[in-house]
Amino acid sequence: MAIEGNARMRMRLLTPFVTAVCMAAMSVMLIMAAVPHRAGAYVLEGPHILTLTAKALGKITTLQASQKLLIYHQAPETAPTVFDEIAIYVMPERFRSDIVSDRIQRTHLVFADSSLTVIDGRMAVGQDPFDLYQRLLRSRTRKRLMRTLNRLGVETAISSLGRLEERVVFVLGARYPDESVSQLAIDKETFLPVRLLLVEKRAEAPGRRLEMVYENWRKVQNGWFPFQVRFSVNGCPAREIRVTDLRNHPAIPSALMDLEALKASVAASSTDTPIGNKQEAVEAVQQAVQDFQKKFE
Repeated sequence: MAIEGNARMRMRLLTPFVTAVCMAAMSVMLIMAAVPHRAGAYVLEGPHILTLTAKALGKITTLQASQKLLIYHQAPETAPTVFDEIAIYVMPERFRSDIVSDRIQRTHLVFADSSLTVIDGRMAVGQDPFDLYQRLLRSRTRKRLMRTLNRLGVETAISSLGRLEERVVFVLGARYPDESVSQLAIDKETFLPVRLLLVEKRAEAPGRRLEMVYENWRKVQNGWFPFQVRFSVNGCPAREIRVTDLRNHPAIPSALMDLEALKASVAASSTDTPIGNKQEAVEAVQQAVQDFQKKFE
């Protein structure tokens, strides 16, 4: 009887303690439920993300893309203007695109950090920002990705986790959801680029937003390549590239990718312009550029 009495006494002493422990545990659970769940919220640093992106992009040497270039007009009921374009990539330094139609002839040639655009036989002054989309596709190492993005105004030291439509993305260059600065969104699962957003800082067009969305990635050689790129300006559709055919390892004549050779051909075609008409020639070039830009508005 004494033993049974002692047991009841211990139970009476333990009951308040057990109750207190249970209440404390429930309090902790309620507090944890009230605090936003942070598991998985750790964000990789920019250089690490770009290392994984370079690995995901893989290696591509030379390819030739036949593509449709769609130019959307401001009036939504107007059908887009469509051009046939040939784009040649000689990784990582060279790129060339050609549009040949009865409306316009345009060649854009890039070698390293230099580029040249020829419109209807005349050299154009200035750079078309829509041509920047290919820089990212030619950057397939972490070093080149960082260099390319920094030159485009993306601060690669800043990274955050965000959401783009239905996918979770890493955002380089901004703290999500801030879109006031240039940034690159990278798919969290595939580490392939999704959206490059360039925000203009120049006084001529402050805040102008050029958005490039890379879609329909397909396996090409030992890497991945997007078969569709959509462009918008300040949220309005502007252009679209749709790749219709790809040639791997095409034979590319060296002169075709030579900036100096292109300059020489332009100079040779303009030798019949009299010296006294130099100003008229300059004005003709400027007019050609303006006409070309109007076609793409």
